[in-house]
Amino acid sequence: MSESTVRNEDGPPLEDVDSSPKNSRQPPPLPATNPVVKAEEVPVGDLIQFESEEERAATIPDGSMPSGTASAVPATAPTEETPSMESALRAFLKEEETLIHGDFQKRFYQVRLEQDKWRMEPDYKTDCALAPQHYARNRYRDILPYDHNRVKLSEDDDNYDGYMNASIIQLPGSTTTFIAAQAPLPATLDEWWKMIDENNVQLIVILCKLVELNKVKCERYWPEKVGEPEMFGEYDLTIEEEKHFDDDEYLLRVLKMENTTTGTTRTVHQLHYREWPDHGCPSGEKQLLNMIDRMETLHSENPGSPILVHCSAGVGRTGTIIAINHIREQMKAETLTNIDIFGLVIALRKQRSSMVQTQDQYQFVHRCIAAYCRRYLGIPEPRLEDLPATQQLPVGSSGNVRLIAPPTPTTSNDQQTIQSIANYQPDPMTASRIEEDENPEQQATSVPDFPEEPPAPMGPEDLGNSAAF
Repeated sequence: MSESTVRNEDGPPLEDVDSSPKNSRQPPPLPATNPVVKAEEVPVGDLIQFESEEERAATIPDGSMPSGTASAVPATAPTEETPSMESALRAFLKEEETLIHGDFQKRFYQVRLEQDKWRMEPDYKTDCALAPQHYARNRYRDILPYDHNRVKLSEDDDNYDGYMNASIIQLPGSTTTFIAAQAPLPATLDEWWKMIDENNVQLIVILCKLVELNKVKCERYWPEKVGEPEMFGEYDLTIEEEKHFDDDEYLLRVLKMENTTTGTTRTVHQLHYREWPDHGCPSGEKQLLNMIDRMETLHSENPGSPILVHCSAGVGRTGTIIAINHIREQMKAETLTNIDIFGLVIALRKQRSSMVQTQDQYQFVHRCIAAYCRRYLGIPEPRLEDLPATQQLPVGSSGNVRLIAPPTPTTSNDQQTIQSIANYQPDPMTASRIEEDENPEQQATSVPDFPEEPPAPMGPEDLGNSAAF
């Protein structure tokens, strides 16, 4: 028998072994398949002879190959490469360069058509919101929470349904839960803080002013001055700090909330973005994205609690910021493999009607996501003057059809209700302005979020030209 190399499991190869019959040790017959022997199961000093490197590789555990020894078995390549997040971001930016105003118009029109398809389906009923006892709790007659995901308060004699015009928003792939709500009314201030308390809300994001276009959009639900407490129902509120930032488009209020019934206290942060025009968009992405970053920082202190977001109706500006944050959150987790803003808006509207309410807001979501993509990829932001005119979003404008709602009296006098509906006439000044703002082609093709219906008492305000918003 010729000289062979015998390997010792615990040491270097044993060279120059005498191959005479008296010293020779024949290995046992090899099985049909290569044996797999774990190193820890081989007795110390036991000698194993391998006929090939393949056999050796199958025997020695991973990572135990001596340096300089190459495995003869190549690693198996994946059959299909998973799309990377970077490729998804670049694909989105590439598509954005080709989009013109008409493309956004078509896509947003399709969003409205999709919502109209399921409006009468049982899963999207709003029976609780339509109950007569809740007329005064709805700010707008056609912005109502679905029954299946509405926020439910603890029941009492004044509100035995536990009704609040607010919706739980949970998107696939997101770890953040939102409450999208209309702004509180004078009649719902006590219930507003009850909702915050019972849902352990510790961060509020408000996206409107108290008064816009000479109309009250939100009832003030925090104290007017720092350090001077005010009572809202059974809750004692005090502003401990009001912090302004260099960009001066949003501020942070730190509120101390005390439940005077239970004696419990906690801190609630409120981010107030004050320069977002009703029905429109901020002048640029930077300030809003800065506030979203601060929102994330504050929420990280209590990640299990929901974020309460509201504007006036709780759908337009509210839906916009939730959509932007959802993409940002997936980008940070590096789980994003596709950006589908159309599908995202549909998913939002299946949880609260009219989310991302106007075409301009839909386009603004695209702009903000594009800014996030460039930030992640290290691409500088383009100057506004370098953008084609078709991609420049008009500030504060909207091409939507506006519905004009009737005065909506309280439920105290049924005869008054019937009479006010019968006598309702749209404001002629408002009607003429709408006709001037919208061209005949838009009037013929635009579809409102809800079909025009006979006047009905669905809210406590005379909405005028703010109907459906």
